[in-house]
Amino acid sequence: MARVGGGRRWPLVALAAVFVVGYLLTASVVLVRGRLLDADLYTGALARNDAYERVYTEVLADPELAELADGLLGGLQRDRLDLSQARELSTAALRWTVPPSTLHRGTETFVAAVLGYVRGDTARLDGDVDVTDVLARIDEAAVTQVRSLLATAADEQVLADLAGYRAAVAAFAQELAAGRVPATVPVLSDAAAAVDPAQVVDAILDGLGGNVDPRVREQVVAAVAAGGERDGLVTAAGGHVDRIADTASDRLSSALEGRRDLDVVTEIADRAGRKKAAVVDRLDTVRDAAGWFGPATAVVGVVLMVAAAGGIAWLGRDRPRRAGFALAGAAVAAGLAMLVIWVIVTGMVASPLEAATTTGPGTWNLPGGLRSLLGDVSATVADELAGTARRLVVVPVAAGALAAAGLVVAARLAAARRLAVGRRAAFAGAVAVGVVVVAGVAGGLIAAAGPAAAYDPVRLCNGHVELCDRRYDEVVYAATHNSMSSPDVVVVWPEHDGDIRAQLDAGVRALLIDTHHWTALVSAEQLANTEPAVPTALAEQIYGRLGPLREARDGAFLCHNQCALGAIPLLDSLAAIRDFLADNPDEVVTLIVQDAITPEETAAAFTAAGLDRYLHTHEPGSDWATLGELVERDERLVVFAEDEGPPPAWYQNAYDGLIQETPYRFARPEDFSCAPNRGTDDAGLFLMNHWVERVAPDRVDATNVNTHDFLVDRARQCERERGLLPNYLAVNFYSIGDLMAAVDTLNAVG
Repeated sequence: MARVGGGRRWPLVALAAVFVVGYLLTASVVLVRGRLLDADLYTGALARNDAYERVYTEVLADPELAELADGLLGGLQRDRLDLSQARELSTAALRWTVPPSTLHRGTETFVAAVLGYVRGDTARLDGDVDVTDVLARIDEAAVTQVRSLLATAADEQVLADLAGYRAAVAAFAQELAAGRVPATVPVLSDAAAAVDPAQVVDAILDGLGGNVDPRVREQVVAAVAAGGERDGLVTAAGGHVDRIADTASDRLSSALEGRRDLDVVTEIADRAGRKKAAVVDRLDTVRDAAGWFGPATAVVGVVLMVAAAGGIAWLGRDRPRRAGFALAGAAVAAGLAMLVIWVIVTGMVASPLEAATTTGPGTWNLPGGLRSLLGDVSATVADELAGTARRLVVVPVAAGALAAAGLVVAARLAAARRLAVGRRAAFAGAVAVGVVVVAGVAGGLIAAAGPAAAYDPVRLCNGHVELCDRRYDEVVYAATHNSMSSPDVVVVWPEHDGDIRAQLDAGVRALLIDTHHWTALVSAEQLANTEPAVPTALAEQIYGRLGPLREARDGAFLCHNQCALGAIPLLDSLAAIRDFLADNPDEVVTLIVQDAITPEETAAAFTAAGLDRYLHTHEPGSDWATLGELVERDERLVVFAEDEGPPPAWYQNAYDGLIQETPYRFARPEDFSCAPNRGTDDAGLFLMNHWVERVAPDRVDATNVNTHDFLVDRARQCERERGLLPNYLAVNFYSIGDLMAAVDTLNAVG
């Protein structure tokens, strides 16, 4: 019998070799189709490297791309503007136009389309990305940018008389008409204080052509009457640049040849100096190769492994120990063969992004910021693939080694007992070996393919992976004061250049809103007594121009104290928030409500807007949930009331042990302080009110106080004085300055 068994050694070796071949075929399908051609591998790498934020903080901020950023916004220029400042302003405006959430969706669509084509799931390559949203907002971004540019302009033209001021405004308008943003904004000197405000308004509107939207006209009148002719001129100029903004939108539309989608493959080919056909040909070559790594190959591999294992078992039916060792050896050999092939392939095949992430001859010579981003993403993808390959090597080797060890133990048992018992032990050991090897190899293949299914490519919390494990009270949020106060809502003195949805799209995650009933405005005196105080002469002018807006209206609205000055139905704003939450399933939003309506009315509005499903109820005295937990539960809306509530339970009273804040009335930037205001000193959340409050909100103030360093320095100062890092950075004119970058710095992300 021994002689017959010995004659089966080489067939056993041959079957082990067949097992190895079958494993390599199956493992290659797992590695190529299960990982390399899985969109989650790439979208996950982008997410882990904060790619969508870094487009703004690194790529578009790169000096080499300054011309591209300016061109997308209509080629606006301003003489003597510091280049770094110009890049910051352009980047901020583009971030508003194409927010990270839009980049995220577009990238995932494109990656899925390309890999679907390469895998053979689709017959044609469709790499088009819908840019309807971008086209609709590019003109708004250009208007925002020009207002930011003008807000940074110097007051070098100080005129002492109306005639000189008229001439300066006319010259100012000519610069705008030429597509340039003037480096200075004309203002009247103190000596011209006696000039009639109505004449100043006429000078502004006449100089800018007189063709100004009635709502903008009201804002100009109010600003000038409050002594802010500079802000009045900036406001009027913002409307005047619509033509430039339309040109920017038309230019982008022309580049798309009237379509509402962007052919990303063509754009990439153009940047690389190639034709689209050449890129598609390369993809077709990859597609043909990928066809060899489809389900059919995996089936063949599995059949070979099963057949080889069965053959080994049959040949070793009278020598189970030898069969067991053969099967264990086959598993070890399969893992080692996978290691050899991986080393050879990685040594022969260069990274497909090598030309894009390096410099010198033969490379794409991309800007540094883009090279850095692509390099990090490429490295993450390579690490993921290497991890998959390691599992494909280690698991079968470990399974084979464990099985061999089991056989040795069985052999020792056989030597210690009678022969019959030993044979039974050897047979049982061989069966155990078969189970261990099959389970180990199958487990290795499943584990190697597992990360693609287990990793959630959208596992971001407020834009960053790092924030998912932090409690709600350990995160800093970009916030807006009087969030509803945008030009399309407010008749005079808007405090932001975008509405609530635009703010959310840009990265704002905490909205300070005021709920009111629209009561009648019966006199100018009533307006003069509102907060902030309105000078009597100005109140009379505004009151006279409001007309039907002075009459009371039914329902609940968002407005600041007097709805006659501009209001939006509460339900409309809540619907916009609902739509944002539905479109962005990884974002947590906070509302801090200055409530002048009842909790019952508020709760009814939230229910009518369909927000109940998103509301989070925090248990007083307990630890806050992490952002990741809020995202998983889909409880992504946290609501505080300044005065009332609860009930309902989710409508938490902000200053009853939950939030503490700084003062909010600062007439000048140098007046900012971190002194306690509302809230108790044991509250765990901290609101930093960070805006200059005058009669008329001023973009110049925002330009000064919304810079990255100013925001971060004040937040750090408040942290030292109050023992808490501010959770909410609340500003006016969120689109001016570096609010989002400051928040990222304080969160230590990006």
